[in-house]
Amino acid sequence: MGSPVQDTTVTSARKWYAPDAAVLQFAGNMGMLAVGPGYDFAKRRIGVDLLYGYVPEFDADEAEHLLTLKGTYKPWEIKRKRNFTVIPVQLGLGLSYYFNDKYPLSWDDKFPKGYYWWSPKVRLLGFAGATVTRDLHNSDVKKIGLYSELGTYDLLVTSWYKDENLTLWEIMNISIGARVNF
Repeated sequence: MGSPVQDTTVTSARKWYAPDAAVLQFAGNMGMLAVGPGYDFAKRRIGVDLLYGYVPEFDADEAEHLLTLKGTYKPWEIKRKRNFTVIPVQLGLGLSYYFNDKYPLSWDDKFPKGYYWWSPKVRLLGFAGATVTRDLHNSDVKKIGLYSELGTYDLLVTSWYKDENLTLWEIMNISIGARVNF
C-alpha cells in the first residue's frame, strides 16, 4: 500500500509594504495621468493610494510631475449577481506635492507675511464618487474595478467662497480610474 499524499503547498503572508492593488487614474487634479500602488485597510473600507501624476507640456506651461497621497472611505457596498459589487458612494481626501521649481514651497519676501496662506507646491484635494468591481476567481488578480470621482481642491473652494460669480460646477473636476486588486 502507498503512503498518503501530503499537501506541500506553502502560503506565505504578504509583506507589509507589498501593495494590495495597482491604480491608474485619468484627471482629478492628480495629473493628467496618475499611477501607483494602493493599500486597503479596515476590511477594505479604507483605501490609500500613492500616485505619481504627470501633466504633459501641451496641457501646461511645462511638463509637471506630482505625487499624491489619496485616502478613500467606502461606507458600504452592494453585492450584485455574477461577482459584481457596487460602491455607490465613496468619499476621500488627498494631498498633492508638485516637484516643479516653478512652485515654491513658501512665498518669498516680496509679499507681506500671511498675505498668502497656502503653499504653491502643496494642494489639499477632496472628492466623492462611485465604484463598480468584479471579483475574479482562479487568478492572481482578485478583483478589478472602475471608478469615477467628482472633486476639487483648496484654492478653488476658497475662490468659490470669496467670488459670488463662480458657480460650484466651475470649481469641480471629473476623474475616472481603474484599480486592480491582487
